[in-house]
Amino acid sequence: MVATVQSRNRSFDIPELFLGLLAIGVAVVLMAHIFAGTVKDTRRSRDTIKVTGSAKKPISANLVRWTLTVSAEAPTAPPAVRRLRRESTVVRSFLRRAGALGGGFSPSVVRSEKIVERLSKTRTRTYYLVTQQLRVSTRDIDAVEAVSARIAQLIERGIDVSAGSLAYLSTELTQAKLEALDAATQDARKRAEILVKGLGGKLGQMRASSLGVYQVTPRDSTDVSDYGISDTGSREKDVTAVVSATFAVNH
Repeated sequence: MVATVQSRNRSFDIPELFLGLLAIGVAVVLMAHIFAGTVKDTRRSRDTIKVTGSAKKPISANLVRWTLTVSAEAPTAPPAVRRLRRESTVVRSFLRRAGALGGGFSPSVVRSEKIVERLSKTRTRTYYLVTQQLRVSTRDIDAVEAVSARIAQLIERGIDVSAGSLAYLSTELTQAKLEALDAATQDARKRAEILVKGLGGKLGQMRASSLGVYQVTPRDSTDVSDYGISDTGSREKDVTAVVSATFAVNH
């Protein structure tokens, strides 16, 4: 009787073991499915696209700066300074009559230099050279452009004057940069939308962005520099902004 009872107990152990293993197997399958779905969703959430957008904003200079240098020389410093004063007055009157002093005008400090010039092995010539810079800053660009073309008239009168290049500036440059940046960002989004649409996806939010250096170049110029360009030699300019943007991609 005892042997019979033990045999029956063993017969019940096998189904219980089978059910336990079956439950474990089902749990493993479910966990694998859930894990696979989670990984898939994570990959989808991490799908991104990186594009570059650019835009140009045309701008015109509304301010010009111009520097003239007047020089005079004499055997000693005092007469050289007196001559410089007279010639600086002539130059200033010349600019005023031309309407080029409608804005700011600032003369620099007079500089004096003693020069010893060797004429031969035994002869030298000593004289003093004095100089002064006259800086013009005005919004009347047309007047300055006109008078700059006639500066040779002063030289013909024996006045030692040299003129630098006109520097064309804009007080609206900061606003132009912001507008170019906004347009470049929109351009980047449009490019990304086209690319993602071709892949059958949908463009999501911007994840990251970076701004390149601004290029302020003469109108319609194709010049580019890694360090940026800040042109002052042209009256009509383009402000170019470049943006690199990363967008999320939804499936």
